[in-house]
Amino acid sequence: ENDDFTYLRDEALNGNKLMTNRLISNTILEKDKFFVYLTLINQRLLKLNEVRSLENDTSIESGVNNLKPPIFWKDKPIFLNQAKKWNLQKINKNLNKIYNLEITLKSNSLIDGNILIKGLLLEICLIANA
Repeated sequence: ENDDFTYLRDEALNGNKLMTNRLISNTILEKDKFFVYLTLINQRLLKLNEVRSLENDTSIESGVNNLKPPIFWKDKPIFLNQAKKWNLQKINKNLNKIYNLEITLKSNSLIDGNILIKGLLLEICLIANA
């Protein structure tokens, strides 16, 4: 069973340990898409970073509404929940982890990226709850 990776990413960013573990075991990550998966996580963290940076001027909800391009209406409640859990320090820490993981995957083709990406998702889930 290959669940949608964005759903797995969202559950990890929400800090939902039970669903993240279930989705990790049910999701098949394709080897040729490892960098796409890292990009999807990175893009979401950058959007969260943008909202949290605007937070001083406005509330989180109005910051989300002012994002360009706008967040899709179905994704808005999930994104708002994530924005409330993540601060700038956590976001920057995980952006650095993604960067280092990407360098590791690009520099050594013998490393199993499947395990590394799933490990990253578990770390993200734990940090979301910290």
